[in-house]
Amino acid sequence: MDWNSLSDTLAAACDEPNEESAEPAVRAAELIAATAGEPADDLSPDDRAWAEQHGIPPTELVELACRSMKCVAALSDEWHERLNDLRFRLGDVAAA
Repeated sequence: MDWNSLSDTLAAACDEPNEESAEPAVRAAELIAATAGEPADDLSPDDRAWAEQHGIPPTELVELACRSMKCVAALSDEWHERLNDLRFRLGDVAAA
C-alpha cells in the first residue's frame, strides 16, 4: 500500500459510491487521517505502524479523502452516522 493505491481507492469511492467501494475507501481515509496525526482510537496495530512509517500525506490526498467520505456518507443514514468522527478528523487535517 502506498499513496497512489490509497488515491485510487478513494477515487473509486467518489466515482461509484457503493457498498463495495465504501469499505476500502474508509480504511484508506483512516490511514490518511492517521498519518496526518488524527488516528482513530481503534486503529489496528498494523495500520498504526503503516501510518508511522509513511509520514504526512500530500494535501491533495487529504482533500480526496474528504470528498470520498462525503460520497460514502451519502449512501445511507447508517454510513453517515458511521463516518461522522472520521469526517471531522479529516476536516481538522484539511483545515490545518
